[in-house]
Amino acid sequence: MGRGLRTEIAGALAWLIFPMAPVLLEEMYYQFAVNLFGSSRSGPDPYDWSWGTWMVMLGPLLGYGFLAGSTAEVPDPPPGSMSRLRRIVARRASWVAIGPWAGFLLMLAGFFGFVFLGRLFPTTGGGQAAAPAPPFLTWLSGWVWTVIFLVFVVFGWLWPAWAALRRARRTGLLGRALVRGVITALTFVGSLLGSFWAITSAWRSYFFDPRMMPILLAALGVAALSGCGGPITLGEFRRREMFHAMLPAWVFGLAVLWWWASRRRAVRRRDETPPDDSRSS
Repeated sequence: MGRGLRTEIAGALAWLIFPMAPVLLEEMYYQFAVNLFGSSRSGPDPYDWSWGTWMVMLGPLLGYGFLAGSTAEVPDPPPGSMSRLRRIVARRASWVAIGPWAGFLLMLAGFFGFVFLGRLFPTTGGGQAAAPAPPFLTWLSGWVWTVIFLVFVVFGWLWPAWAALRRARRTGLLGRALVRGVITALTFVGSLLGSFWAITSAWRSYFFDPRMMPILLAALGVAALSGCGGPITLGEFRRREMFHAMLPAWVFGLAVLWWWASRRRAVRRRDETPPDDSRSS
C-alpha cells in the first residue's frame, strides 16, 4: 500500500471520526452539568433552568458555534511550519471539536490529578481538628471558586476563539470571521432552543402532562438522570428526553456543516491561488 493511499485512508477515517468528538464532549459536559445542579428539575429542561444553569449549559454551545463560524474560511498552518504536536493543536478542526470544552477538559485533568496525588501521598489522621474559617473568608473563597469555574469551564473556549481571530487578522479575514462567528453561534443556539420551544408548545398535552411517573419508571429514569431529586411528571420527563436527543443531533449537524463549508472554501481558495511561475512573472 503506497504512502499516498495510506494518507487518503487516514484522512477519510479522521473526517468520519471528527463529527463524533464534539458530540461525546458535549455529552460528558451535559452529564456533568446535570449532576452539578443535582435537582431533578435542573439540567436538561430549559423550562426549569435558572440563570446559573443557562450560563453553564449554553457557554460551551455558544463557543462551539462561534468557533465553527469564525474558522470556516481561516486556513490551517502550512505543513512543516511547526512541530507535529503544535500543528495538531493549531488546526481548525481541533479548535472546533475540542476548543469549546477545553476548560472542562482541563478541569477534569486537574481533578483526576489531585485524586492521583491524594492516593499517592495519603494524609494520616490524628491531631486536633482545624478551626473553622471566618465567614468572610468562606464567602470570598466561594466567589473565587465560582469565578475560576466560569473562566475555565464555561468560557474556556475564549482562548481558541482568540487564536482563531488572530489567525484571521493575519490573513485579512478578521471582520468576516468575527461576524460569521457571532451569527453562527446565535443561529446554532437559537435554532436548538427555538425548535425545542416550538415542539413543546405545539404538543402541550404531551410535553406538559401533569401525571406523575410510575414508581418503577421514576426509580430507573430519575435515578439515572438526576440522582436523588424529587418526583417529576410525565411531561417533564418527555421534555428532558427530547432535549437530550436534540442536543447531540444539533452538535453533530453543525460539525458536518463546518466540515462541508471549510472543505468547499479550501478547494475554492486553492483553485483561485495562481501557480508560482505566474506570480513570479
